[in-house]
Amino acid sequence: ARYHGGAYVVFSKKLNPHLHSAALEGAYASVIGGAPAAAVVFPGIVRKETYDDSRVKEASKKLNEDPGFTQKDFENVLQSVQSEKQAELATRFDRIHSVERARDVGSIDSIISISELRPYIIGSVEHGMAAFPDSSRPSS
Repeated sequence: ARYHGGAYVVFSKKLNPHLHSAALEGAYASVIGGAPAAAVVFPGIVRKETYDDSRVKEASKKLNEDPGFTQKDFENVLQSVQSEKQAELATRFDRIHSVERARDVGSIDSIISISELRPYIIGSVEHGMAAFPDSSRPSS
């Protein structure tokens, strides 16, 4: 699962100091996912890594020296390498933005296994109900 963007606003302790948030083991947590980050936030890095790649350099040289190698051939190499570099950056980004990191920086409180999910939810509801006794709830 992924824990992105608006989740950080909705799960903000500044908005609700009683909030306790948890993530399942193996989930990702970041303001934006790796693929969108690579495409939108870090296109300059992707572009630099693409043009620094030996395959693009070789294709550029071939474009200038080989009349049989067309602009379309160059663009195909460029697009292929760019897609690869974008995917690599997305993977690096997602590896960094783990739920463990989110816990370490205080964005979430705990990481639980799937087998702990049901007891965790039950315990959280019971804790919340105990923190706000019936007398403080509006009558229906």
